[in-house]
Parts: sequence; structure tokens; C-alpha cells
Amino acid sequence: MKKTILTCDRCKKRVANLYEVGAGLRHYCTPTYPTAETYEVYQLVAEWCLDCCIEVGFTRPVKSSKAAPLDPEPTLEDIIRKIVKEEISNGT
Repeated sequence: MKKTILTCDRCKKRVANLYEVGAGLRHYCTPTYPTAETYEVYQLVAEWCLDCCIEVGFTRPVKSSKAAPLDPEPTLEDIIRKIVKEEISNGT
């Protein structure tokens, strides 16, 4: 029998469900041909539990969750900075 254990990348707790979160950069590539416009996307991705997503402000609290949003609510820049710092400290 195989057993899968899901662990949150942020708080390291064992959970039933994980949600993919990420921050990244979308870069416009100058076309060689007039119809060849493209974007390159570079993204850091992590898997967080619902409580961590609520604490950081990615989603609103639900009735079944005990997590509360942080006061004051962080700005988008604060959230991205925190994710990047955590990813760098984890070595990914």
C-alpha cells in the first residue's frame, strides 16, 4: 500500500489539500517576424495549505478554517517579497 503525505511548503504541516501559489515575471520577446509576438514566463511555484493562503491574503477565510488574515493586510509587493525570500532560503 502506498500512502501520500502532503506537507505545506510554508508552514511544514501535514494537510489534506495543497494549493499551488506562485510569483513570477512575464517578459515580452521582440518578434523577428511581425506575427511572432511571444511572452516568456518565469515563475517560482510553491504548494501551500489553505491556512497559509488565508494568512498571507491570497484568499478569504472560510467557515471551516481557523486561520485569520494578517493585520494590516500585506500589499502585493510584500507578498511577492516574502515568497521570494522563502524560496531563496529553502534553496529552490
